[in-house]
Amino acid sequence: MKSLHSSSLILQKLMTHQTRLSALVTCILLLLTAWVLGRFIWFPYQTSEVAPWQPNTTSNTSSAEPQLDLAGLYNSHLFGEYKAPVTVVEQPKLQDAPKSRLNIVLVGVVTSSDPQKSLAVISQSGKQATYGVNETFEGSRVKLVQVQADRIIVDNAGRNETVMLEGLKYTSPKASQSVTTRDVSPAQLEQIRNEIAAEPSKIFQYVQMSKYEVDGKIEGYRLRPGKSRVLYDSVGLKDGDLATHLNGQDLRDPAAMTQLMAILQDLTELNLTVERDGQPYDIYIAL
Repeated sequence: MKSLHSSSLILQKLMTHQTRLSALVTCILLLLTAWVLGRFIWFPYQTSEVAPWQPNTTSNTSSAEPQLDLAGLYNSHLFGEYKAPVTVVEQPKLQDAPKSRLNIVLVGVVTSSDPQKSLAVISQSGKQATYGVNETFEGSRVKLVQVQADRIIVDNAGRNETVMLEGLKYTSPKASQSVTTRDVSPAQLEQIRNEIAAEPSKIFQYVQMSKYEVDGKIEGYRLRPGKSRVLYDSVGLKDGDLATHLNGQDLRDPAAMTQLMAILQDLTELNLTVERDGQPYDIYIAL
């Protein structure tokens, strides 16, 4: 009887577990059935699936965002392009200063189209020295004010005085002794300077040079204006000027011109020394 009772209890427990397992399986099947039915019902209304989010594997330096082109912005000239004004050096007015009684001798002068680059060679107490404009003579308070073709103007204790070139008598200055500049159009001058800056050899289209010889020896190059007088006049050249030096090269040397032509494209300025009425003049032309 005891064994029968034990078997009955075991059978009851198995049936209880089976009932619970059946209920669990039934719930799972119902859920799966509901999910499948839901998929079939909503499938016609579905569009493309949303792609799963993926982290950005590219580095920050290779961002797809457009970069601001600063170089292009700088070169766009939004407010216009600045162009430096073309200036023509104005020659100072001749000063009719009285003759100086200073114990100095004017040995020589070098005049330039740029007045500030003119020089005077002074002999004082047996010594020679070269002075530029606004420089004070050694051992005195006398200052060089202006250099002309045949004289200099000095400031002696606040009073302008004239020192004539050695061997010349004092006379009132004449306008013909100064380097005069004809009226020029700034627009024309700017155009010519731009042409020369792009191609330096074009300088010879505006300032023509012809060899000048005496007894077979080169004495220099005669100058005359080319297709336009604008540049020729603006730098203070005059018809008949004799060029003797160019950028330190002695043009009386037959090889000098060949050497200068070889390096002409690299030049940024021309320093031309000419003889006019027996006196040297310095002419400066910026390329």
